[in-house]
Amino acid sequence: MLPRLPALVTSLVLLSGPVALSAQSAWLSPTPPPAIRIVRETARFGTSAAHLANEKAWVSALRAKKVPYSYVGAVGASGAPQFWFFGGAESFAALEQLDQVYQGDKSLTKQLDTLMTREATWVVEVQTTLASYRADLSHQPMFIEPETRHFWVTTFSVRPGQDEAFNAVMKAYAAAYTAAGVSAPWVTYQAVAGGAGPSFFLIMPMQSYATIDADLSSMAAVGSRIPSPAAITAQFSASVERMETQVLTVSPQISYVPSDFSSQDKAFWQAK
Repeated sequence: MLPRLPALVTSLVLLSGPVALSAQSAWLSPTPPPAIRIVRETARFGTSAAHLANEKAWVSALRAKKVPYSYVGAVGASGAPQFWFFGGAESFAALEQLDQVYQGDKSLTKQLDTLMTREATWVVEVQTTLASYRADLSHQPMFIEPETRHFWVTTFSVRPGQDEAFNAVMKAYAAAYTAAGVSAPWVTYQAVAGGAGPSFFLIMPMQSYATIDADLSSMAAVGSRIPSPAAITAQFSASVERMETQVLTVSPQISYVPSDFSSQDKAFWQAK
């Protein structure tokens, strides 16, 4: 899925500059990309199947043209009927450069415009967010690998002026996870555009729901490593305006990934 911008075709995913198709998995590695774009689409109730079919057509159009980008699509397994699309790059300048790569392909533009028009039938809301990686607020960071099947995503809406207080809370939790010896990789991204106020995404990639069970069972150990837990809790409450947690399930059907990535787990990514 590509961002919906008027009169041009842009990319969701994203490396730097025009490259060969075989190199489009540059950002698809355990190492979190410095810049990402997240597109969230909320579907009308009961229309998810039709929306899914349109997204598959979108992937087919890109594949037919061998467009040198890639992205991973996921479907909401909790919360509203949402479709999330993740893509990354080495910088925001690279995102802009990639947005300009294939605007000149008029036939592709026309085809995607048709698919975009159909989206209005099923989609009630679209939110595109640009976000930067925060290594200092992450723990054993890993983003996407071939074995990833789900994302456990927590979105924090931070009160204006409370960024530093929130950062301190996140750093305390990251340190507590490390001190407790808990293996639970997660990355944090800070929104730089596309939201009403300061927001952060904590993304935990998962191979299965067993990760949720393991993380919940480790809460006591993590909590015991947090100094002044009452103070941290109060600081969290004062700095965070809203928190929303969702589980997303990766869908290979609506993901556009290169063969050098998908071939590492053909049973999943290349299933017919």
